[in-house]
Amino acid sequence: MKNNILARITMLPVMTAAICLTTACGEDEDIPAIDNSGTGNVNPANVIVADPTANAHLANLLSCRFELDDDGLLTDIYGIEYDIDENGEEVWREKRSMRYEYSNGTATIRIEEPPYDGTVQTICQYQIGPNGFANSMVQVYTGDGTREYWRYFYDSEGHLIKINESGDECVLRYEGGNLASYTDYSDEEDEVTFSYDGTPNTIGYMPYILDPEGFESSFREVWYAYLAGILGRPSAELPVSAHIDYHGRFSNEDMTARYVYDRETGLLSNILWEE
Repeated sequence: MKNNILARITMLPVMTAAICLTTACGEDEDIPAIDNSGTGNVNPANVIVADPTANAHLANLLSCRFELDDDGLLTDIYGIEYDIDENGEEVWREKRSMRYEYSNGTATIRIEEPPYDGTVQTICQYQIGPNGFANSMVQVYTGDGTREYWRYFYDSEGHLIKINESGDECVLRYEGGNLASYTDYSDEEDEVTFSYDGTPNTIGYMPYILDPEGFESSFREVWYAYLAGILGRPSAELPVSAHIDYHGRFSNEDMTARYVYDRETGLLSNILWEE
């Protein structure tokens, strides 16, 4: 079903191999990927929101609250909903939108779905490899029993470099520790290329939600698992611009990232990609 620690990453010694990507369009691409086929556990040092700075900024950006257990693993995300009471006053309440559970070699995310009464969930069970990141995931949508199988691949530095979601693929490429580009082969091979200016990425932000919307809609679970330290390490810097190549389907776009900060708290409140 289609629907989104910084510095210290503990990497076990693994063998490097070349993985050939064969897409439905007949395109082949060789990328270097480590052998992550064994079993391991999520490393608390990789949990993005375990860092106080990242936690505060991302909680503000995503309008939510994170909860971690005594081991430093992410266990819950509570969404913050705003409403107007009978007196016309603005009120807010928290509602758990995601639950993270861990056992030997696995991590499970339970994502509440409409009608948001606890009866329907997307359940994602990740198998964790020796490098502390997921090598596969089985996704079950309890509304109709739909099941899908995902696979994940990494480079030797722990960056996520390939996603295969029941045959739909996305390839991510890194340069100098930054996400340089990604191609979403499930969305007519749309390719996004990023540029950087050296600004350190202290909040663990990844530009996964940039247009084309294919990455956000097709690979929503990547963002949720990434925050919990399940799907690779972040870019070293914050992106400043992006070029989207639609390969002739639409006019290509050049976009600039604008980071908006709350005047009172100084926290990141929004990231806008503007033409």
